[in-house]
Amino acid sequence: MEYYDTFDENGVFQSSEDEFDVHYKGLWHKVVRVWLYDNEGNIYLRVRKQDNKLDCINQMHLQSQESISSCFDRAMFDKLGIHFPATSNFEQASIRKVKIHKVYSDNSELRDNYFLCDYVGEFDKSSNFFIFNNDTAGLVKINAKGLLSMINTRTGEVLGYNVSLNTSGDEKHLIKIEDIYEEPNEDTYMKYNFVVNTISKIAHKFNKEQRENKKMKKLIEKQNDNEETFMSHADDNEGDEIW
Repeated sequence: MEYYDTFDENGVFQSSEDEFDVHYKGLWHKVVRVWLYDNEGNIYLRVRKQDNKLDCINQMHLQSQESISSCFDRAMFDKLGIHFPATSNFEQASIRKVKIHKVYSDNSELRDNYFLCDYVGEFDKSSNFFIFNNDTAGLVKINAKGLLSMINTRTGEVLGYNVSLNTSGDEKHLIKIEDIYEEPNEDTYMKYNFVVNTISKIAHKFNKEQRENKKMKKLIEKQNDNEETFMSHADDNEGDEIW
C-alpha cells in the first residue's frame, strides 16, 4: 500500500497517511503532472496506446517524503523507460486545487481532494529511451504555441514530429484537435495554457541568453583582434625614438 503526504487546504503539511484513508477521508495530497519541452519552444506529448491520442507524459501521486523531482523522474521512467537527468531543468508551471466526490452504486464514496501540480522538464534529445509501458505508443514533438492556438480555436492543424530511436526524428504528420486527449472533467485549454506559456517563457529566455552570449563572443573576438593589431604596430616601431 502506498502512503501519501497530506496537507491542509492551504498546502501546509499535516501527516503521512495510507492511500485508502487519503481517498476515503478526502485528505488533501499532491498529484504531479509531467510535461516535457525543449529550448526551441516545443512540447513533447505521449501517444496513448488505448486511443492513439496525445496527452501529458504522466500523472502520479506524490508519495510520502518524496521530492517533486523524484516523483517527476519516477513518472517519466514509468512511461518512457528513461530517467530524468539531474542536469536538466524543470520548473513548476501551475498548481491548483481539484475536488472530486463520487458515490457508487454500493454507496461507497470517493473523496479525492488534491493539489494538481504541473511541472515541465527539459527533454534530453540524446536520450536513448525505450517505450516498454503497455499503454504508451510513442512520443510526439509539437510547437507549443501552435498547439495552444489550435486548442483555443478548436480548428486548424499543427505539425507534429515523431520522436523515436527507429526514425531520424523528421517523420511528421498533422495534428488536429481530435488527436488530443481531453479529460471529461477538465477544460483542455486551461490544462495546456500555463504549461505552454511556461515553455514559451523558457524558450524566450534561452534564445535571449544565446543572443547575448553571441554578442559577447563577437565583442571579445573584436577586442582580441584590436589588441593583436596594436601589438603588431608596436613591434613595427620597436627601436624608434619617441619625442
